[in-house]
Amino acid sequence: MASTPWLLLDEFGFYQRLAALPGNTLVLFGQPGCSACRAWRQLLQDWQPDGLQQLAYVDVQQSMALAHAFEIFHLPTLLLFVDGHYHGQLRSAMQRQSVQQALSTLLASPAEEEP
Repeated sequence: MASTPWLLLDEFGFYQRLAALPGNTLVLFGQPGCSACRAWRQLLQDWQPDGLQQLAYVDVQQSMALAHAFEIFHLPTLLLFVDGHYHGQLRSAMQRQSVQQALSTLLASPAEEEP
């Protein structure tokens, strides 16, 4: 994946925009005042994990209903979508090898139901 800018998503066009994206999209739910959110955004863009076609960001302060719909209580939260469909939550330490391994494991697993 080339250095890809973050696609900004909000609750008004979230599903429509995701549906139009082919492949694997990692969506980071965060907020500007969250230092861990900013660190994850920078690291994911720098690392460009294999198997991802897009990186997307949702500001939960602007899209509280969307955060509520996905039952997001901790920031940052990373959700994987495959061809616009929810696949699961990425849980990983903030280390390149851990992220790549967690992503590979999640992609090899069956899709989960959306919360």
